[in-house]
Amino acid sequence: MLFDDSGRLRDRLPIWVPVAILALAVALAFIIIQARPRPQPAEPQTAITPEISVVKVTNTSTEPLVSTTGRVSSPHEIQLISRVSGLIESVSDNFRDGAAFAQGDLLAQVEEHDYRVALTQTEATLASALQLLATEQGQADQAKREWRDLGNAQANALFLREPQLNSAKANAEAARRNVEQAQVNLQRTRIVAPFDGVISARYADVGQFVTAGMPIADLHSTDRVQIKVSLTPNEISDLGWQARSKLNLEPMSAEVSYQIGRDTVTVEAVLRHISPLVDAMTQMTEVLIDLDESLFSKAPPSPGQFVEVQLVGEPIDKAVWLPRSALYEREQVLLANQNKLSIKAVNVVATADSRILVVGLNDGDLAVIDRPLWVIPGQEVTPVLAED
Repeated sequence: MLFDDSGRLRDRLPIWVPVAILALAVALAFIIIQARPRPQPAEPQTAITPEISVVKVTNTSTEPLVSTTGRVSSPHEIQLISRVSGLIESVSDNFRDGAAFAQGDLLAQVEEHDYRVALTQTEATLASALQLLATEQGQADQAKREWRDLGNAQANALFLREPQLNSAKANAEAARRNVEQAQVNLQRTRIVAPFDGVISARYADVGQFVTAGMPIADLHSTDRVQIKVSLTPNEISDLGWQARSKLNLEPMSAEVSYQIGRDTVTVEAVLRHISPLVDAMTQMTEVLIDLDESLFSKAPPSPGQFVEVQLVGEPIDKAVWLPRSALYEREQVLLANQNKLSIKAVNVVATADSRILVVGLNDGDLAVIDRPLWVIPGQEVTPVLAED
Protein backbone atom coordinates (compact mmCIF):
# COMPACT_ATOMS: atom_id res chain seq x y z
CA MET A 1 0.00 0.00 0.00
CA LEU A 2 1.04 3.56 -0.55
CA PHE A 3 0.64 6.29 2.08
CA ASP A 4 0.79 10.08 1.89
CA ASP A 5 2.87 12.46 4.13
CA SER A 6 0.19 12.63 6.86
CA GLY A 7 0.13 8.83 7.08
CA ARG A 8 -3.13 8.29 5.32
CA LEU A 9 -3.56 5.56 2.61
CA ARG A 10 -3.70 6.89 -0.83
CA ASP A 11 -6.76 5.99 -2.81
CA ARG A 12 -5.10 5.55 -6.27
CA LEU A 13 -1.71 4.27 -7.73
CA PRO A 14 0.41 6.53 -9.87
CA ILE A 15 -0.26 6.01 -13.58
CA TRP A 16 3.33 5.18 -14.48
CA VAL A 17 3.32 2.01 -12.38
CA PRO A 18 1.05 -0.13 -14.63
CA VAL A 19 2.68 1.35 -17.70
CA ALA A 20 6.09 0.31 -16.41
CA ILE A 21 4.82 -3.16 -15.56
CA LEU A 22 3.33 -3.54 -19.06
CA ALA A 23 6.53 -2.33 -20.72
CA LEU A 24 8.55 -4.75 -18.62
CA ALA A 25 6.29 -7.66 -19.63
CA VAL A 26 6.53 -6.75 -23.29
CA ALA A 27 10.30 -6.53 -23.09
CA LEU A 28 10.51 -9.88 -21.30
CA ALA A 29 8.29 -11.51 -23.91
CA PHE A 30 10.41 -10.12 -26.75
CA ILE A 31 13.57 -11.43 -25.08
CA ILE A 32 12.02 -14.89 -24.69
CA ILE A 33 10.87 -14.95 -28.31
CA GLN A 34 14.23 -13.91 -29.63
CA ALA A 35 16.09 -16.39 -27.43
CA ARG A 36 14.12 -19.50 -28.49
CA PRO A 37 15.81 -21.86 -31.08
CA ARG A 38 14.74 -21.31 -34.67
CA PRO A 39 14.04 -24.34 -37.02
CA GLN A 40 16.68 -24.79 -39.71
CA PRO A 41 15.40 -24.89 -43.33
CA ALA A 42 15.41 -28.50 -44.76
CA GLU A 43 17.77 -29.19 -47.66
CA PRO A 44 15.87 -29.75 -50.95
CA GLN A 45 15.61 -33.50 -51.79
CA THR A 46 16.65 -34.63 -55.32
CA ALA A 47 14.27 -36.99 -57.19
CA ILE A 48 15.49 -40.62 -57.26
CA THR A 49 15.32 -42.28 -60.73
CA PRO A 50 15.84 -46.06 -60.83
CA GLU A 51 18.66 -47.49 -62.93
CA ILE A 52 17.58 -49.76 -65.76
CA SER A 53 19.68 -51.97 -68.06
CA VAL A 54 19.52 -51.09 -71.78
CA VAL A 55 21.26 -51.82 -75.08
CA LYS A 56 21.81 -49.31 -77.84
CA VAL A 57 20.14 -50.23 -81.14
CA THR A 58 22.29 -50.39 -84.28
CA ASN A 59 20.32 -51.64 -87.29
CA THR A 60 22.11 -53.66 -89.99
CA SER A 61 21.34 -56.03 -92.83
CA THR A 62 20.97 -59.19 -90.80
CA GLU A 63 20.41 -62.86 -91.60
CA PRO A 64 17.81 -64.60 -89.44
CA LEU A 65 18.89 -67.76 -87.67
CA VAL A 66 16.88 -70.81 -86.62
CA SER A 67 18.37 -73.40 -84.29
CA THR A 68 16.82 -76.85 -84.40
CA THR A 69 17.60 -80.57 -84.25
CA GLY A 70 18.12 -82.86 -87.22
CA ARG A 71 18.60 -86.57 -87.80
CA VAL A 72 21.51 -87.97 -89.77
CA SER A 73 20.54 -90.38 -92.53
CA SER A 74 22.09 -92.05 -95.55
CA PRO A 75 21.31 -90.88 -99.07
CA HIS A 76 20.60 -94.55 -99.90
CA GLU A 77 18.64 -96.70 -97.45
CA ILE A 78 17.39 -99.83 -99.20
CA GLN A 79 16.33 -103.43 -98.71
CA LEU A 80 18.71 -105.78 -100.46
CA ILE A 81 16.63 -108.48 -102.17
CA SER A 82 17.40 -111.70 -103.94
CA ARG A 83 16.43 -111.52 -107.60
CA VAL A 84 16.52 -115.31 -108.00
CA SER A 85 15.17 -118.23 -105.99
CA GLY A 86 17.39 -120.81 -104.40
CA LEU A 87 19.32 -121.97 -101.35
CA ILE A 88 21.92 -119.59 -99.87
CA GLU A 89 25.06 -121.69 -99.89
CA SER A 90 27.48 -119.10 -98.48
CA VAL A 91 27.67 -115.55 -97.09
CA SER A 92 30.47 -113.04 -96.66
CA ASP A 93 32.16 -112.44 -93.31
CA ASN A 94 30.71 -108.91 -93.56
CA PHE A 95 27.16 -110.20 -93.95
CA ARG A 96 26.08 -109.43 -90.38
CA ASP A 97 24.37 -106.64 -88.48
CA GLY A 98 26.51 -103.51 -88.25
CA ALA A 99 29.19 -104.75 -90.63
CA ALA A 100 30.62 -102.43 -93.28
CA PHE A 101 31.22 -103.36 -96.92
CA ALA A 102 32.47 -101.81 -100.14
CA GLN A 103 30.70 -101.48 -103.46
CA GLY A 104 30.93 -104.76 -105.43
CA ASP A 105 31.68 -106.94 -102.40
CA LEU A 106 30.03 -110.38 -102.50
CA LEU A 107 27.56 -110.54 -99.62
CA ALA A 108 25.73 -113.81 -100.29
CA GLN A 109 25.90 -116.64 -102.82
CA VAL A 110 22.78 -118.48 -103.98
CA GLU A 111 23.30 -122.04 -105.22
CA GLU A 112 24.28 -121.88 -108.92
CA HIS A 113 23.58 -125.44 -110.13
CA ASP A 114 20.05 -124.96 -111.42
CA TYR A 115 21.01 -121.75 -113.21
CA ARG A 116 24.02 -123.30 -114.89
CA VAL A 117 21.76 -126.10 -116.15
CA ALA A 118 19.27 -123.52 -117.42
CA LEU A 119 22.08 -121.65 -119.19
CA THR A 120 23.29 -124.85 -120.88
CA GLN A 121 19.76 -125.68 -122.03
CA THR A 122 19.23 -122.22 -123.53
CA GLU A 123 22.59 -122.40 -125.27
CA ALA A 124 21.59 -125.75 -126.80
CA THR A 125 18.26 -124.28 -127.91
CA LEU A 126 20.12 -121.36 -129.48
CA ALA A 127 22.42 -123.73 -131.35
CA SER A 128 19.43 -125.63 -132.76
CA ALA A 129 17.74 -122.37 -133.73
CA LEU A 130 20.86 -121.13 -135.50
CA GLN A 131 21.17 -124.46 -137.35
CA LEU A 132 17.53 -124.20 -138.46
CA LEU A 133 18.11 -120.62 -139.53
CA ALA A 134 21.12 -121.62 -141.60
CA THR A 135 19.11 -124.42 -143.26
CA GLU A 136 16.24 -122.11 -144.08
CA GLN A 137 18.63 -119.48 -145.39
CA GLY A 138 20.22 -122.06 -147.73
CA GLN A 139 16.87 -123.26 -148.96
CA ALA A 140 15.72 -119.70 -149.59
CA ASP A 141 18.83 -118.95 -151.60
CA GLN A 142 18.29 -122.16 -153.64
CA ALA A 143 14.69 -121.15 -154.33
CA LYS A 144 15.82 -117.74 -155.61
CA ARG A 145 18.28 -119.37 -158.04
CA GLU A 146 15.64 -121.79 -159.32
CA TRP A 147 13.12 -119.02 -159.86
CA ARG A 148 15.72 -116.88 -161.63
CA ASP A 149 16.54 -119.79 -163.97
CA LEU A 150 12.88 -119.90 -164.99
CA GLY A 151 13.29 -116.33 -166.29
CA ASN A 152 10.52 -114.77 -164.23
CA ALA A 153 11.45 -111.45 -162.52
CA GLN A 154 8.90 -111.66 -159.71
CA ALA A 155 8.92 -114.69 -157.45
CA ASN A 156 6.20 -115.98 -155.11
CA ALA A 157 7.08 -115.32 -151.41
CA LEU A 158 6.03 -118.81 -150.43
CA PHE A 159 8.11 -120.34 -153.21
CA LEU A 160 11.13 -118.34 -151.98
CA ARG A 161 10.48 -119.67 -148.41
CA GLU A 162 10.36 -116.16 -146.95
CA PRO A 163 7.85 -117.05 -144.18
CA GLN A 164 9.97 -120.04 -143.11
CA LEU A 165 13.13 -117.89 -143.14
CA ASN A 166 11.51 -115.14 -141.04
CA SER A 167 10.26 -117.71 -138.54
CA ALA A 168 13.73 -119.21 -138.22
CA LYS A 169 15.25 -115.75 -137.67
CA ALA A 170 12.69 -114.98 -134.93
CA ASN A 171 13.31 -118.31 -133.21
CA ALA A 172 17.07 -117.72 -133.28
CA GLU A 173 16.66 -114.23 -131.81
CA ALA A 174 14.39 -115.55 -129.05
CA ALA A 175 16.89 -118.30 -128.24
CA ARG A 176 19.67 -115.69 -128.07
CA ARG A 177 17.63 -113.59 -125.62
CA ASN A 178 16.95 -116.67 -123.50
CA VAL A 179 20.69 -117.31 -123.27
CA GLU A 180 21.25 -113.71 -122.16
CA GLN A 181 18.54 -114.07 -119.51
CA ALA A 182 20.05 -117.34 -118.28
CA GLN A 183 23.46 -115.64 -118.02
CA VAL A 184 21.93 -112.76 -116.04
CA ASN A 185 20.15 -115.18 -113.70
CA LEU A 186 23.42 -117.00 -113.12
CA GLN A 187 25.12 -113.70 -112.30
CA ARG A 188 22.31 -112.82 -109.91
CA THR A 189 23.11 -115.82 -107.77
CA ARG A 190 26.00 -113.62 -106.60
CA ILE A 191 24.37 -110.98 -104.39
CA VAL A 192 26.81 -108.07 -104.32
CA ALA A 193 26.84 -104.69 -102.57
CA PRO A 194 25.45 -101.88 -104.75
CA PHE A 195 27.42 -99.18 -102.88
CA ASP A 196 29.74 -98.59 -99.93
CA GLY A 197 27.69 -99.06 -96.82
CA VAL A 198 26.75 -100.90 -93.68
CA ILE A 199 24.21 -103.62 -92.87
CA SER A 200 21.62 -102.40 -90.39
CA ALA A 201 19.53 -105.60 -90.33
CA ARG A 202 19.87 -109.12 -91.79
CA TYR A 203 16.93 -111.37 -92.71
CA ALA A 204 18.58 -114.46 -94.24
CA ASP A 205 21.56 -116.71 -93.63
CA VAL A 206 23.40 -119.78 -94.91
CA GLY A 207 21.12 -122.73 -95.67
CA GLN A 208 17.97 -120.64 -96.00
CA PHE A 209 15.88 -120.88 -99.15
CA VAL A 210 15.03 -117.50 -100.62
CA THR A 211 12.62 -116.59 -103.38
CA ALA A 212 12.91 -113.88 -106.00
CA GLY A 213 11.97 -110.54 -104.45
CA MET A 214 12.60 -111.66 -100.87
CA PRO A 215 14.53 -109.09 -98.73
CA ILE A 216 17.68 -110.48 -97.18
CA ALA A 217 19.14 -107.33 -95.52
CA ASP A 218 18.72 -103.59 -94.91
CA LEU A 219 21.59 -101.49 -96.25
CA HIS A 220 22.65 -97.91 -95.54
CA SER A 221 25.17 -96.14 -97.74
CA THR A 222 28.19 -94.53 -96.07
CA ASP A 223 29.90 -92.73 -98.94
CA ARG A 224 28.31 -89.54 -97.61
CA VAL A 225 25.65 -88.55 -95.09
CA GLN A 226 22.76 -86.13 -95.08
CA ILE A 227 20.63 -84.49 -92.43
CA LYS A 228 16.85 -84.29 -92.40
CA VAL A 229 15.35 -81.35 -90.51
CA SER A 230 11.64 -80.66 -89.99
CA LEU A 231 10.66 -76.99 -89.61
CA THR A 232 7.48 -75.52 -88.20
CA PRO A 233 5.51 -72.89 -90.16
CA ASN A 234 6.84 -70.20 -87.78
CA GLU A 235 10.44 -71.27 -88.42
CA ILE A 236 9.84 -71.26 -92.17
CA SER A 237 8.45 -67.73 -91.81
CA ASP A 238 11.39 -66.63 -89.63
CA LEU A 239 13.84 -67.75 -92.32
CA GLY A 240 11.90 -66.01 -95.09
CA TRP A 241 11.29 -69.30 -96.92
CA GLN A 242 7.55 -69.00 -97.52
CA ALA A 243 8.03 -68.89 -101.32
CA ARG A 244 10.15 -72.03 -101.33
CA SER A 245 9.80 -72.70 -105.05
CA LYS A 246 11.55 -69.42 -105.80
CA LEU A 247 14.49 -69.90 -103.47
CA ASN A 248 18.03 -70.04 -104.80
CA LEU A 249 19.69 -72.65 -102.60
CA GLU A 250 23.22 -72.16 -103.95
CA PRO A 251 24.41 -69.58 -101.40
CA MET A 252 22.53 -71.06 -98.47
CA SER A 253 24.46 -72.86 -95.78
CA ALA A 254 23.91 -74.39 -92.38
CA GLU A 255 26.05 -75.05 -89.33
CA VAL A 256 25.94 -78.55 -87.87
CA SER A 257 27.21 -79.54 -84.42
CA TYR A 258 27.43 -83.11 -83.18
CA GLN A 259 29.10 -85.18 -80.49
CA ILE A 260 32.01 -87.57 -80.92
CA GLY A 261 32.60 -88.98 -77.48
CA ARG A 262 33.11 -85.98 -75.20
CA ASP A 263 34.04 -83.66 -78.06
CA THR A 264 31.66 -81.34 -79.92
CA VAL A 265 32.40 -80.98 -83.63
CA THR A 266 31.00 -78.09 -85.68
CA VAL A 267 31.08 -78.18 -89.49
CA GLU A 268 29.57 -76.25 -92.38
CA ALA A 269 26.87 -77.91 -94.47
CA VAL A 270 25.04 -77.13 -97.70
CA LEU A 271 21.30 -76.78 -98.11
CA ARG A 272 20.15 -79.13 -100.89
CA HIS A 273 16.39 -79.32 -100.83
CA ILE A 274 13.39 -77.66 -99.21
CA SER A 275 10.25 -79.69 -99.67
CA PRO A 276 7.33 -77.83 -101.27
CA LEU A 277 5.01 -80.13 -99.29
CA VAL A 278 3.80 -79.93 -95.70
CA ASP A 279 3.44 -83.17 -93.74
CA ALA A 280 -0.28 -83.81 -93.23
CA MET A 281 0.22 -85.21 -89.72
CA THR A 282 2.82 -82.84 -88.24
CA GLN A 283 2.24 -79.76 -90.46
CA MET A 284 6.02 -79.45 -90.74
CA THR A 285 8.28 -78.96 -93.76
CA GLU A 286 11.27 -81.20 -94.46
CA VAL A 287 14.66 -79.67 -95.27
CA LEU A 288 17.53 -81.78 -96.59
CA ILE A 289 21.14 -80.84 -95.80
CA ASP A 290 24.29 -82.41 -97.26
CA LEU A 291 27.55 -82.81 -95.39
CA ASP A 292 30.84 -82.71 -97.28
CA GLU A 293 33.04 -85.37 -95.68
CA SER A 294 36.17 -83.79 -97.19
CA LEU A 295 35.75 -80.94 -94.69
CA PHE A 296 35.72 -83.22 -91.65
CA SER A 297 38.76 -83.15 -89.40
CA LYS A 298 37.17 -85.97 -87.40
CA ALA A 299 34.73 -88.75 -88.19
CA PRO A 300 31.37 -87.64 -89.62
CA PRO A 301 28.18 -88.21 -87.64
CA SER A 302 26.67 -91.65 -87.93
CA PRO A 303 23.32 -92.42 -89.59
CA GLY A 304 20.59 -92.25 -86.96
CA GLN A 305 22.49 -89.74 -84.82
CA PHE A 306 20.78 -86.49 -83.77
CA VAL A 307 22.67 -83.26 -84.37
CA GLU A 308 22.20 -79.56 -83.68
CA VAL A 309 21.52 -77.49 -86.80
CA GLN A 310 21.61 -73.72 -87.23
CA LEU A 311 19.99 -72.49 -90.44
CA VAL A 312 20.62 -69.09 -92.02
CA GLY A 313 17.72 -67.35 -93.76
CA GLU A 314 17.22 -64.55 -96.24
CA PRO A 315 18.94 -61.23 -95.27
CA ILE A 316 16.66 -58.62 -93.67
CA ASP A 317 17.41 -54.89 -93.91
CA LYS A 318 17.36 -52.59 -90.85
CA ALA A 319 17.07 -55.32 -88.27
CA VAL A 320 18.79 -55.88 -84.93
CA TRP A 321 19.32 -58.86 -82.64
CA LEU A 322 18.16 -58.26 -79.06
CA PRO A 323 18.09 -60.47 -75.96
CA ARG A 324 14.78 -62.28 -75.61
CA SER A 325 14.29 -60.45 -72.29
CA ALA A 326 13.79 -57.22 -74.31
CA LEU A 327 10.44 -58.51 -75.56
CA TYR A 328 7.56 -56.96 -73.64
CA GLU A 329 3.91 -57.92 -74.04
CA ARG A 330 4.14 -59.95 -77.27
CA GLU A 331 5.64 -57.84 -80.06
CA GLN A 332 6.51 -54.74 -78.02
CA VAL A 333 9.76 -53.35 -76.66
CA LEU A 334 10.38 -50.89 -73.82
CA LEU A 335 12.55 -47.89 -74.70
CA ALA A 336 14.39 -45.56 -72.33
CA ASN A 337 15.06 -42.67 -74.72
CA GLN A 338 15.61 -39.24 -73.07
CA ASN A 339 15.64 -41.03 -69.70
CA LYS A 340 11.93 -41.79 -69.95
CA LEU A 341 10.15 -45.09 -70.43
CA SER A 342 8.02 -45.65 -73.52
CA ILE A 343 6.49 -48.67 -75.27
CA LYS A 344 7.27 -49.34 -78.94
CA ALA A 345 5.55 -51.88 -81.21
CA VAL A 346 8.00 -53.94 -83.29
CA ASN A 347 8.03 -56.87 -85.69
CA VAL A 348 9.80 -59.97 -84.41
CA VAL A 349 10.97 -61.68 -87.60
CA ALA A 350 13.06 -64.50 -86.10
CA THR A 351 14.12 -66.15 -82.86
CA ALA A 352 17.31 -68.06 -82.12
CA ASP A 353 18.37 -69.45 -78.76
CA SER A 354 17.92 -66.57 -76.29
CA ARG A 355 17.73 -63.80 -78.91
CA ILE A 356 15.09 -62.19 -81.12
CA LEU A 357 15.54 -60.45 -84.46
CA VAL A 358 13.54 -57.23 -84.45
CA VAL A 359 12.49 -54.79 -87.16
CA GLY A 360 10.95 -51.40 -86.34
CA LEU A 361 13.48 -49.72 -84.04
CA ASN A 362 15.60 -46.68 -84.89
CA ASP A 363 19.36 -46.42 -84.65
CA GLY A 364 20.31 -45.09 -81.24
CA ASP A 365 17.17 -46.28 -79.45
CA LEU A 366 17.84 -47.54 -75.93
CA ALA A 367 16.02 -50.86 -75.65
CA VAL A 368 15.31 -52.05 -72.11
CA ILE A 369 16.56 -55.62 -71.59
CA ASP A 370 15.84 -55.96 -67.87
CA ARG A 371 12.08 -55.70 -67.56
CA PRO A 372 11.03 -53.63 -64.51
CA LEU A 373 8.16 -54.62 -62.25
CA TRP A 374 6.49 -51.29 -62.94
CA VAL A 375 5.86 -49.84 -66.37
CA ILE A 376 4.60 -46.26 -66.54
CA PRO A 377 5.05 -44.49 -69.88
CA GLY A 378 6.86 -41.26 -69.15
CA GLN A 379 8.48 -42.60 -65.96
CA GLU A 380 11.96 -41.14 -65.54
CA VAL A 381 14.79 -43.69 -65.35
CA THR A 382 18.54 -43.83 -65.48
CA PRO A 383 19.63 -45.97 -68.46
CA VAL A 384 22.70 -48.13 -67.90
CA LEU A 385 24.29 -49.71 -71.00
CA ALA A 386 24.65 -53.45 -70.58
CA GLU A 387 27.97 -55.10 -71.30
CA ASP A 388 28.19 -57.17 -74.49
